[in-house]
Amino acid sequence: MTDVFNTLLAIFLLRGRPQDLPASRSLVWFTALAVVLTDYALDRLHEDPVSRLSFAAAQAVLLGAVVWLALRLRGYPERWMQTIAPLYAASAFINLLSWPLLSGIDRAQADGLSWPLLFGFIMTLWFLAIMTQVLRHALATPIALGLLAAISCLMTSGLALLLMFPEVMHP
Repeated sequence: MTDVFNTLLAIFLLRGRPQDLPASRSLVWFTALAVVLTDYALDRLHEDPVSRLSFAAAQAVLLGAVVWLALRLRGYPERWMQTIAPLYAASAFINLLSWPLLSGIDRAQADGLSWPLLFGFIMTLWFLAIMTQVLRHALATPIALGLLAAISCLMTSGLALLLMFPEVMHP
């Protein structure tokens, strides 16, 4: 378990590779649960617990499906477990880092502070960098194509979420 944690930490610091992780269903389920729980906890758009859970689960499922499709199109579907586990883990990690900020963002915005937005932007860029690094290795592509794949996966899953949950556009 320590090896897995150290490998995930290396991936978060953009030094590790997804292929250094075991292809483990347990790791995928654990990281998927972590991202669903942290997405659920941070959801400020849905009051109803069932809607929050549905939205959080849909986020994880859609990201997993889009990443699988990208790997399938590139001819590497067997790399899915080693690819999605660090992406789920990174998302949960970024969520945990952002949690204190998001809990006070309304107060910070009322006070006219812009640092919460800057912090959120930095966290988003960090996740995009992690995703780029993971997909670049998983898809065996140059970094520019890894970035394109990361943006494409996020956009595709995001658009699908908007279609599934139109209330997000009009809270």
